[in-house]
Amino acid sequence: MHSPNLVPVDPLIPFRDALPMLGARLTKGYAEVKAGRLSIIRNGRRTFVRASEVQRYIASLEAVSEREAA
Repeated sequence: MHSPNLVPVDPLIPFRDALPMLGARLTKGYAEVKAGRLSIIRNGRRTFVRASEVQRYIASLEAVSEREAA
């Protein structure tokens, strides 16, 4: 049974687990957060990145690469 009130969940990825997906190390990851290019979510002491944010960030890198190549 499918309930029409359910909203799809955007999984949270622990920040350190997301960094290899982004091609970044810890210092670069925090620099991207500080620069506003990567959004994080905090839950107490833990830091997460939404799966959709990982996809968005990668797409933004691809867009920059295409502009630089042109």
